[in-house]
Amino acid sequence: MADASVRFEFGECEWLAERGGVLFLGRTDLGAVECLITGEALMEMLDPEYEGIDSETAVETFIELEADIHRIARRGFVRRLG
Repeated sequence: MADASVRFEFGECEWLAERGGVLFLGRTDLGAVECLITGEALMEMLDPEYEGIDSETAVETFIELEADIHRIARRGFVRRLG
């Protein structure tokens, strides 16, 4: 059986305007997994007082908090698998 863990590469992200968030990829033994963190979630992590976040600030915030975002995404991924 394949390992259920997911691995992330730092700096591998892009803003998706149509989804209003930052897309980042995870890798498993079974292949790639797309993950998305919304602009709203990034805004809350940066400063809950903000009214909105632009794409450049969202990507900068993602990069700044990337280790924590990867850790949270990994936990969610493993939890969904069972």
